[in-house]
Amino acid sequence: MSHYDVLGVSKTASDMDIKQAYRKLAKQYHPDKGGDKQKFQRIQEAYETLSDPTKKQKYDNPSQPNFHFQFNSPQPQPQPQSQQPVKKKNHTYTLNVSLNDIYFGAVKKIRVQRSKLCMNCCERCGTCGGGGSFTQHINMGIFTQILQVTCQQCAGSGKKAIKKDNCICQNGTITEKDVFTISIEKGTDTGKQFVFNEWGEQATKPNEVPGDLVVTVCIEKCPHFRRNGLDLYYTETLDLKHTLIGKVISIPHFEDPVILEVSGFGIINPHKEYIVFGKGLQNESGKKGNLHITFHINYPDKVLQKGEIHVLQQIFDSIGI
Repeated sequence: MSHYDVLGVSKTASDMDIKQAYRKLAKQYHPDKGGDKQKFQRIQEAYETLSDPTKKQKYDNPSQPNFHFQFNSPQPQPQPQSQQPVKKKNHTYTLNVSLNDIYFGAVKKIRVQRSKLCMNCCERCGTCGGGGSFTQHINMGIFTQILQVTCQQCAGSGKKAIKKDNCICQNGTITEKDVFTISIEKGTDTGKQFVFNEWGEQATKPNEVPGDLVVTVCIEKCPHFRRNGLDLYYTETLDLKHTLIGKVISIPHFEDPVILEVSGFGIINPHKEYIVFGKGLQNESGKKGNLHITFHINYPDKVLQKGEIHVLQQIFDSIGI
């Protein structure tokens, strides 16, 4: 299968046709989108060859020797660039989600927009031939200096905006808007990223490809829990007497409150961590974390009298503590 067949274009396809076919197929078969990795590599290889004038000429005419003679000329000669595509900067977006979203899973939508060249108004620059630059030969006696000069007519873009009466664009650019849907799975960690191809900084020159939009999940601070993986951490405040005689507490949770009789833990130790298994977060595979509870003790500001101390001592002696 030829490179033209891989991209689905004819041998007479223009540079813009080749680029548009590549972008469409790269988006469809990108491995990050679940596409075929080998197919994607063939698409990359085909585009690298057909987008480079020198490589394309060698590919189209493999039997012809690649001799190229240049003579001194005061006139600039159009010279398409033959560099590898340069990817523009990615745009970043922080998606804030609640711990409740992480517990149940959620679907979020974000609105984005990008400005790009209007293909209806742009045409190939006649000065540089669409390459964005040209070689200029400067005669210096017996030597010739060859310079690569950025085309001033198109500012190196290879395109010139020709305003058409029937086009609604602004100065040769259009603004595209879209709404992206992001599925937040149960148990998602902060920092997880979602990538939307070609929605970053847009290409302005022939050898450039658009950047991507990178969405990063940030989990908001929860007023009740601290999180570590699938485990949740909670602090309950108790009066001193309740550390001994117990108390029923209600811990706010995502579905129903967790009701506990703290006497079931024994005499409460403020330096100890108590665990309720299976009451943390869960992930998509069904694995559950635990709820870790620590207690902050409110000690009374009271000086005991001798009689009170004697009563307490008798009680402690009778129960063996």
